[in-house]
Amino acid sequence: MDDYQTFIQAIYKKTGIDLSLYKEAQMKRRLTSLRDKRGFRSFEAYYQALTKDQELFEEFLQRMTINVSEFFRNRPRWDVLDQKLLPALVKNTPKLKVWSAACSTGEEPYSLSILLRKHLRSDRFSILATDLDQSILDRA
Repeated sequence: MDDYQTFIQAIYKKTGIDLSLYKEAQMKRRLTSLRDKRGFRSFEAYYQALTKDQELFEEFLQRMTINVSEFFRNRPRWDVLDQKLLPALVKNTPKLKVWSAACSTGEEPYSLSILLRKHLRSDRFSILATDLDQSILDRA
């Protein structure tokens, strides 16, 4: 197993965040840049430093998360949801339960609510909105 794969497994054990779910090339490029900027030659050395330096660990968390939240961010995806997916879902489902993950300051679940309201009465859907929380930092 290569250095990066070992690193993302260790991060998962430490934080519960599964970096393997992200596009590998993009995440690896982002984290390699940060690692190199901080003067580490390997992900193993970088991980060891993250476990000992809270400030470095918080910088890592900030870099690996997107930290962008806006209403109807990435509009073409919302259009597909609005025009194709939701019409099919509401035909066969009496009530929708939707999870808005990694929603930072909340614009995405509000956008989702606006869009769902076009297709359903508000008593026919519920939204669970979550984001990274302080417990990740507490595990460090």
